[in-house]
Amino acid sequence: MIKPSKTEVVVAFLLFTCKTGALAQQEATVPQGKTETKGSQSRKGGKYKRITETFTDNVLTARREEVSLRDDGRINFVFVKLFRDGQLTYASAFDKDKNRTVRSYHHKGTMLAMEADEDGDNIFETLILFNVGEEPVEAFERNKDGTVAQLSKERLEVLKKSFAKLQE
Repeated sequence: MIKPSKTEVVVAFLLFTCKTGALAQQEATVPQGKTETKGSQSRKGGKYKRITETFTDNVLTARREEVSLRDDGRINFVFVKLFRDGQLTYASAFDKDKNRTVRSYHHKGTMLAMEADEDGDNIFETLILFNVGEEPVEAFERNKDGTVAQLSKERLEVLKKSFAKLQE
């Protein structure tokens, strides 16, 4: 049996990685049916709203809503929703004024998790897990050094109460 050198193994691995990476990217870019994008704009009550929706085979797959609260040409909020088979899978809300992003992940119509970037550094500092009733059951904080810790019981209770008030 011929034993390959370390260099040959590394080169083979790199070639394999590049080839499979290229294939994965190629498969991701191949359209999965007929894709159509529709856009609309509206002005009402001093607000401006631009909506862009993407449909694949006449089924909504993405919706982007940009909102200007003062209709002054500056977008204040961007909302994005992704759908699979007509069901919401992902939602994102970006507040440009506060540089804050909140994202939620959904399965079969139920929110499973939500995360928040409170300071616009693209590190999502807060992660909240939900039960089937979409009530928060656990929450975590990511620190600047990358470590993750559970919220204290007291802070978790405050969080739960704030979500309960939102659902009233």
